[in-house]
Amino acid sequence: MKRSERRVQGSGAHSWAGVAAVVATYVYFLLWAQFGFLHLLREHLTTTEVQVAMGAMGVLGLLTSLTTAAVLRHHPFRPLLRIALVTAAAAACLALGGRGVVTLSAAAALVGASTAAVTVTLATGLRRLLPGPGFGVKIGLGTGVAYLVCNLPGLFEASATGAALFSAAVCLAAAALLGRAPDGPRDASEENATALSEADYRPLGFVAVLLSLLALIWLDSAAFAVIQETAALKGPTWGGGRTLVQGAVHLLAALAAGRLVDRGFLRPLWLGAYALFAISFTLLGAIGNPAATGLPLSVAGPLYAIGISFYSVALVVYPAYRPDGPGLVPVRWRAAVVFGIAGWIGSALGVGMAQDLHRVPRPFLLAAGSLLAVAWAVARRQRLRQALSVHRFTTAGAALGLYFVLMVAVVSFFVEARPATPTIASPVELADAVSRGREVYIEEGCINCHSQYVRPEGVDERWWGPRRALDRSEHPVLIGNRRQGPDLSNAGLRRSAQWHRLHLVDPRQLVPTSRMPSYAALFAPGDRRGDDLVAYLASLGRGDEAARAETLARLDRGGPIGEGSPDRGALLFATWCAACHGADATGTGPLAARLDRPALDLRKDRFWWLSGELAKLPEAVALAHIVRFGLEGTSMPGHEYLSDAQVADLVAFLETLPGTEPEVAATEPPWSPSR
Repeated sequence: MKRSERRVQGSGAHSWAGVAAVVATYVYFLLWAQFGFLHLLREHLTTTEVQVAMGAMGVLGLLTSLTTAAVLRHHPFRPLLRIALVTAAAAACLALGGRGVVTLSAAAALVGASTAAVTVTLATGLRRLLPGPGFGVKIGLGTGVAYLVCNLPGLFEASATGAALFSAAVCLAAAALLGRAPDGPRDASEENATALSEADYRPLGFVAVLLSLLALIWLDSAAFAVIQETAALKGPTWGGGRTLVQGAVHLLAALAAGRLVDRGFLRPLWLGAYALFAISFTLLGAIGNPAATGLPLSVAGPLYAIGISFYSVALVVYPAYRPDGPGLVPVRWRAAVVFGIAGWIGSALGVGMAQDLHRVPRPFLLAAGSLLAVAWAVARRQRLRQALSVHRFTTAGAALGLYFVLMVAVVSFFVEARPATPTIASPVELADAVSRGREVYIEEGCINCHSQYVRPEGVDERWWGPRRALDRSEHPVLIGNRRQGPDLSNAGLRRSAQWHRLHLVDPRQLVPTSRMPSYAALFAPGDRRGDDLVAYLASLGRGDEAARAETLARLDRGGPIGEGSPDRGALLFATWCAACHGADATGTGPLAARLDRPALDLRKDRFWWLSGELAKLPEAVALAHIVRFGLEGTSMPGHEYLSDAQVADLVAFLETLPGTEPEVAATEPPWSPSR
């Protein structure tokens, strides 16, 4: 065989091994290090402990990135890359056995270190692994395939165990391919490296590029974390079976990005990525009023995916795009600093911002764009200097006009009109509060006393509301360990948000026999945990109103069994009802002033709130139904656990209350159960 033929075959084998290494690196980071492992931590650790473990991952990732660059000066990249891939696979498998904060923090450190070693070593040796023409397309192929694989429905929603095992298998396969591929040519160098000049690899230009990539990674990490944790955002992007479409968009966009790289367009990729991010995030911010943007909300997800693929390809290409040279930052240090600072620190800042704000603030979007503009100005400083010297007066006039335009834009961007009346939380803000409230529910140990599963037999449906299929995709699943307190599957249907708040602050004011401790500390000034927990509890069962109504319709409305005792009913009223209705039943109880809608004065001459279907029933039967199941749309709770005899006693007492002629409105009250 001729030497040229052997060289072509060797180049092909190298290319496939290099593409496989790119696929393995991205799959491991996206599927495991960034999300699968995070879900594992959330299953076993508190929020504070999760932050400790993720901090260990980030610190070791940054340190290992820098250490790997130093090691690569004296050692060949191929053996180091294979060792790093095998170590990453082992780290994923070992992490599955961790439970406490110490072992899982150690696992996080190993995951971070191995991920950093893989990325820096791979980026340093990419030109050797992907020789010949089509450098950008090959990287685009590896990047796109990785994103497509991670968006396969079975993997996108995989458990931590599934994500770990699959990621480990991909890393081991890539290591095996690297072992079988022949050595690449040492003179592998770039073809058509025209998109970036040597100035972009000198210290000042390198810093400008680093800032650009940092802004994009920070922005993307924050946005993706917010989207995945916010149902209102995940639905139109990655929800409802859209993951496969998103994966296909990723693949096509990555291949297009690679082609642009090979044609000399590298910098436009991250500028284009920012523009796509800005459009996509603006669309997502308009949820609840999508017509405000003039674009369909369904395009937000694909636009976001294209932007991710654009900058992801550019991120991998940049360090190895030009070889080492006099005055240039060495390839290994480019990789170490880009992936260490832009990668690890940018991701950590983005995810941290998402946890604190649960949104991508508009000021940050503007700041990221400003950072990209500064980086562009630094890269084009020579041309700008020449333009300023030749066209002084024109430039001065343009700069003055641009200044006023920017001032108007900034003022309109940050200043929003304040409505004269209080605003209602948007769907996105409400979804954020529910997501945070679920974390509070887990942290405070509510799962130890409350279940979230209505059993198909017994009194469960009568007491706790309609059954529904168990959601096995929850992380963690909140079925509960035992029932010391009521089941909360339909807590939002059976109790108002205001009732939940009052009950959390002082449980025994509303339920005198309750053993639940007070959670008043969650409502301290500046602490939003209490309100978030209320939002979560009020969300449980929402969407099943029709099933709730059907369940109530099926339940027996035959009224109390036997004759009730007004005397026993008076005692029950003092225990269960006086807190809101008052000891004299006039609606002046100690909690009445804390209700948005006043408690009813029960001494009116008839129960004029009976309306809709209840108004068609005999008064005693309708009252029994209200006592047992409450009034929808008000803070009047049900007393599902009272026996039929106790309900009969309460109804007997209510019917003895004297009254005066009430002023009955001609129309039905706005809070009627029939509404």
